[in-house]
Amino acid sequence: QRHIVRNFKYPKEAKKNKIQGRVFVQFIVGTGGYIDIIKTRGPNDLLEKEAQRIISLLPRFVPGKIDGEAVRVPMSFPISFRLQ
Repeated sequence: QRHIVRNFKYPKEAKKNKIQGRVFVQFIVGTGGYIDIIKTRGPNDLLEKEAQRIISLLPRFVPGKIDGEAVRVPMSFPISFRLQ
């Protein structure tokens, strides 16, 4: 969550048009600990692109393991875009 707060930039066009909402992000942490696939679902493309950008900047994870072998792990995370 610290990563999201540090890297969050509300899209200027979305701010101008007062676009708000929650973007649901799904991604896979690969066997090397890197983000493999990012899917987003939200109220607007501008917000989805920003959520995708933030997640793509995540630092390397410790990969999940089953019986000592690294495996791909699906994760999901909501990101709320709210103007104040």
